[in-house]
Amino acid sequence: MSYTQPTGEGSDRKILVMQVLKRVQPTPQQISVVRRIQTGASLIRGAAGSGKTTTALLALRAATGAAVNQLRNDGRLPANILVLAFNNSLRSYINAVAEDEMADYADDVRLFISTFDRWVLDTIDIGIMNRANEARLRLNQLASSFPRDINFIVDEVEYLLGRLPPEQLDEYITIRRSGRGGSPAMPNDVRRKLLDEVVNPYLDWKHENGVRDFNDLAVDMMRAQPDFKYDVIVVDEAQDLSANQMRAVMRHAADDATITIVTDSAQRIYPRGTPWAEAGIEIVPARSFRLSVNYRNTREITALAASLAAGINVDDDGNPPDPSACQREGRLPTLILGKFGRQLNYVIDRLRQIDLERETVGFLHLKGGGWFDDIREALADHGFAFCELQGAHEWPAGAANIGLCTFHSAKGLEFDHVFMIGLAAQHASYGEAPDDDRYDTHRRLVAMGVGRARKTVILGTKPGEDLPLLQAIPADLVEMVRL
Repeated sequence: MSYTQPTGEGSDRKILVMQVLKRVQPTPQQISVVRRIQTGASLIRGAAGSGKTTTALLALRAATGAAVNQLRNDGRLPANILVLAFNNSLRSYINAVAEDEMADYADDVRLFISTFDRWVLDTIDIGIMNRANEARLRLNQLASSFPRDINFIVDEVEYLLGRLPPEQLDEYITIRRSGRGGSPAMPNDVRRKLLDEVVNPYLDWKHENGVRDFNDLAVDMMRAQPDFKYDVIVVDEAQDLSANQMRAVMRHAADDATITIVTDSAQRIYPRGTPWAEAGIEIVPARSFRLSVNYRNTREITALAASLAAGINVDDDGNPPDPSACQREGRLPTLILGKFGRQLNYVIDRLRQIDLERETVGFLHLKGGGWFDDIREALADHGFAFCELQGAHEWPAGAANIGLCTFHSAKGLEFDHVFMIGLAAQHASYGEAPDDDRYDTHRRLVAMGVGRARKTVILGTKPGEDLPLLQAIPADLVEMVRL
């Protein structure tokens, strides 16, 4: 899969996704950022399509070269390099790119490219997380008796267990709930009740039964005594890492490490959000960078994403979709209305109009697994080769330029054409208040999915069962097709 990214006036280049093109040619803005990254922590912010991951990989190469030269002079090679990606699909893509970008240093570095959880499990001996589902069931049982929506309570518990070290959980009663909405309200007495009736019983149950959840991975890693520390670290999509996860990363950083953190809180899709200083990370103004140009999307695609995300509170690390930052104009996104079978027939016809040797298609859905079965069957029946991107541990090496994945697994990826059909109300789980964090998260997720597209977007829903947020899209932002 590919996108064209300008490298200067009148020029372009391709980054292949399924078949990854090597040696990324930087834009002038990226060159400026990379040249200014030094030892210590640097923050790269930018909206979808601005080249954050590409810039991080360029910074990785530059920082690795500097570290190798320094360690060679000190007689301390190899350099230890860590790249953390948000999910397996993004990790496999970064791995495919970095494999060539880092080839010059193959004999001088130990390169670790991983998701956070996999990194922990590969680093310290904590046993197999084979009872995580049991832990989630117990948490849901405790949350179900609390006088709030169960999904909200589970998210709130995950939020505080990820933000605070175990010995500081009482601070939850008074801290500002950054990264969380104002509805439902959580006054101090309700927070105390949550600790007493849900959080502490849950922690006691885990201890009594010898069960660990994924929040424990971060705690274990930030308390572990490292066998070695990392000289260069890149953390992509850091807005979806918890404070404890970032503390764990910093615990394993060398004193003079070069740390590049890539973030956009406007695309946060998990109940997290913590000031960097709280996680022990100092970001000085001279090492805080913002990428302003959207190289990926057309103005029409970004206008739709902006509409879906309109009004969401964004902190200084966020970059809401901005059509004026785009370089290209294109076709209006399409909203098709009809039964799912008709939606599927429509996109099959559209596939026949796409040059699949040169362009790529992503089928995205809010749910995974069996939700893709009808799409798989239709693609196979009509002779379209496709690959599964969700949870892919290795980047697909075949010729298929159609990928299937959930919205969550699509973070950090991009396609020429994005098809999101079968969007239904049953996939939405949130409150109705305008500042409900689950509603904002849902809107950010769908806007992020739209923002994966370079050229065209198709949304599909069945009237009467449609995803509620689709009803709020202004008519002039989409081409409406009734099937």
